[in-house]
Amino acid sequence: MTENTVASTMTEAELLEKFAEIPSAPISDGQDRLNVLDAGISSVWPSPGARLVGRAVTLTVGGGDNAGVHAVVDSLTEGDVLVINGQGLTHRALIGELIASRAKKRGCRGFVIDGCVRDAVDLQEINFPVFARGVTPAGPYRNGPYRIGGPVAVGNVAVSPGDLMIGDDDGVVVVARDEAEQVLAAAQAKLVAEEKQRAEIGL
Repeated sequence: MTENTVASTMTEAELLEKFAEIPSAPISDGQDRLNVLDAGISSVWPSPGARLVGRAVTLTVGGGDNAGVHAVVDSLTEGDVLVINGQGLTHRALIGELIASRAKKRGCRGFVIDGCVRDAVDLQEINFPVFARGVTPAGPYRNGPYRIGGPVAVGNVAVSPGDLMIGDDDGVVVVARDEAEQVLAAAQAKLVAEEKQRAEIGL
């Protein structure tokens, strides 16, 4: 869709508000069903689960090591979603309730992690959306290395800082920031078409 990218006419806050009204599936359809994290990345809350809409702050860490999370968490701001390439490893949790609470206090809207987490029940109780590859009680190491910023690979999808992250019970979709308005319009059109189909079916 990059060939048809148009200049943005909406503020980021307006875009996030509009995307918050749309499920992940029509947003996926609105970008040719691309940019969807693989099914291994899902909400750690029981269904019906978390709802996540925000802008990506990216981080790459060594598998099972969360030194980078501690380095970045206190710089998060309102509307951020921390997106972590944890190498897809599931032997150690990269975050738990305490780090999530720190992030939430900063205005962070949630985490998307290609790795594991712990304290799943507590994360739901504090109403902090986390999408990850799994849950384990094993805690992380904190030795590094890590890299803050730049493109990351999460769930077999490339995510750049500032991209929009939308997550719900179906999974997580990534929307490139410079394509957001085009994708939004296509997703809204998909919703209209689906309502027409429901009416024709008699639902």
